[in-house]
Amino acid sequence: MTIRPIIISILLILSLSIAAISQIDQTYFKFEITSPAELNKLTRIISIDNVRESVVYAYASDRQLREFETLGYRYTRLPDPGSLINPRMADTPELTMDWDSYPTYEVYIDMMLQYQNDYPNLCRIENIGNSVQGRQILFAKLSTNVDLEENEPEIMYSSSIHGDETTGYILMLRLIDYLLSGYGNDPRVAALLDNMEIWINPLANPDGAYHGGNNTINGAIRYNANGYDLNRNFPDPAEGPNPTGPWQPETIAMMNFFDQHNFVISANFHGGVEVVNYPWDTWSRRHADDSWYIDLCRQYADTAQANSPSGYMDDLNNGITNGYDWYRVVGGRQDYLNYWKGCRETTIELSRIKLVPPQNLPGYWNYNIASLLNYIEQANYGIKGIVTDNQTGLPVAATVSVVGHDIDSSEVYADPQVGDYHRMLSPGLYDLRFTALGYNPQLISGITVGQRNTVIVDTFLDPLSDLPMLEFSGTNYLNTDPGDTVEMAITLANNGGGDASGVNAALSTSDNFITILQPTSNYPMIPALGGTGLSLTNYIFAISPACPCYHETEFRLDITADGGYLDSAYFTLTFGRMMDNFESGDFSSFPWQMSGQAEWEIDFNNAHNGLYSAGSGPITHYQNSAISLDYEVTSPGPLTFFYKVSSESDYDFLSFYIDDILQAQWSGEIGWARASFDVSPGMRNFKWAYEKDQSVNRGSDRGWIDLIFFPPSIISGPVI
Repeated sequence: MTIRPIIISILLILSLSIAAISQIDQTYFKFEITSPAELNKLTRIISIDNVRESVVYAYASDRQLREFETLGYRYTRLPDPGSLINPRMADTPELTMDWDSYPTYEVYIDMMLQYQNDYPNLCRIENIGNSVQGRQILFAKLSTNVDLEENEPEIMYSSSIHGDETTGYILMLRLIDYLLSGYGNDPRVAALLDNMEIWINPLANPDGAYHGGNNTINGAIRYNANGYDLNRNFPDPAEGPNPTGPWQPETIAMMNFFDQHNFVISANFHGGVEVVNYPWDTWSRRHADDSWYIDLCRQYADTAQANSPSGYMDDLNNGITNGYDWYRVVGGRQDYLNYWKGCRETTIELSRIKLVPPQNLPGYWNYNIASLLNYIEQANYGIKGIVTDNQTGLPVAATVSVVGHDIDSSEVYADPQVGDYHRMLSPGLYDLRFTALGYNPQLISGITVGQRNTVIVDTFLDPLSDLPMLEFSGTNYLNTDPGDTVEMAITLANNGGGDASGVNAALSTSDNFITILQPTSNYPMIPALGGTGLSLTNYIFAISPACPCYHETEFRLDITADGGYLDSAYFTLTFGRMMDNFESGDFSSFPWQMSGQAEWEIDFNNAHNGLYSAGSGPITHYQNSAISLDYEVTSPGPLTFFYKVSSESDYDFLSFYIDDILQAQWSGEIGWARASFDVSPGMRNFKWAYEKDQSVNRGSDRGWIDLIFFPPSIISGPVI
């Protein structure tokens, strides 16, 4: 790029000089564990950095270290990785452009703005927010027609969310320069910028990187200026919105930024090991696209190995790993983007040394540039298209689901501004379902995806009427054994089109053999929407023991409006076999097995919507109370149940296992909530256990479960 004189704001210098030296201290240390299960608790207390067999490497702020020391582990302090070298710093952009030094903070800001000045048709710099100490969190947007929203995938690269892991910081700066300067003479680069929208954030944690002041990264720390690990600070699919503390300014800025975009694929660059880490981090079960992730990571690692000396990028499983298999992380950005934002993110560890000597940085660029470009190009493959309103032709913010494939929120979303969606998939034959509030769903079947090819599937959705009525009838859908259950979820939505306070809905059934178990007795009313919003109501129906094997049933939702407005209604109807029947007052319906120090019991005092539940028995420290069942699953689908917990938060857990593999844990004070886990056919063992550690019983500590069923079939559709 063209280098111009540096103009630094005096106000910026003064403001950052005042807060240049943070008071946050961190300790880097190692210790040994006897079982990987110990990490489930430790990951909430300290910031685990690496696990090598039984040795754990970790960081702790002073606050975290005091809590860790109460657990009784013996540990060894290690040198701080951010203080091992005093790297050469570049105080002008010209020196940084040799790519063998680190820029001062002011030079970094100037370089980013200069890219925008030098390439106004290709680059925009966006400050998405400020750090605790007021430093900027910058993204470079790279694309032809950079100011237009177009039908193209959005890709994101972000580095150094841990401030002392700086290899990616320089590689991302150099990648920006490579793409911009190469646009006019490199056809591959031109194809990327012509057909994609690439966002690059070289430095996600500027306070951590410049902990020692704006003129050096010597003394860089992992945490932000408040002492929080930003890569443990996001909402977690298993642990909830704040697994390790309140959201930090940097985290809030990132989350707000993600809300404004529809990223297809992304990577979070780290250091300290050389491996590509794929989801999930928070739980052991695999992502719906696990095989695709393995191929993606394998290509990155293999390409990096082919362009580097022997021994590079070969840690763990020869350069790749499933996150949970390595060690559990809660609050990571990778799981947040995958679970809530429909994005496919991995965590790429670029160097075993966190703060790489600057003269070695060009080597890491050579090792990784081919992999970095290959990774971006993955967004082109699979199925893509545009979703529009069939009447107006306007884009629709639809959810795109792969039928019989997607689990754990693995669906993707069409961009509301353009309507384009991008679904990367392994080779195979797929059916896509397009759904959106206010529209009839659309199913497109038999889409063949090949290796590294693109299939374009555009679709048009028909709007629903303002006041629809739900009617469903079907023969032979209830032809299972007496005692089976039906679950129906009904969603009413008003997206701001008008006041919905006058909308009411009542559910009824024509079948005398069906008893409505919840939320009330006969003809339950769906809660009114009020002004604008969404109402989701779950109904559980029990099939009478006297029901015939073959019959027809109609469920009817009568919607009335007294001056109210309703955009759409949608239902999901599930049929399955109830596995508990605790309402009989005992455990005789199925061959339940008890284990641990206390047996489960029927609980009349903790009823679930008027129904009896099963509760764990009284136990004390280092004990458990477990109930399990061997059950033959005949067809794939979700095992669902309701649970309730009253326990000491983060220490005592209600745990759920399938075939002795932990699926989820809950602790604290949780009212009745619903859980769902996909299960494959075969003989399976399901176990619920209330487990306590060294903390003594408070008397009320227990776990409860109710309404457990495995549904062999699900029918979803719009209200008609």
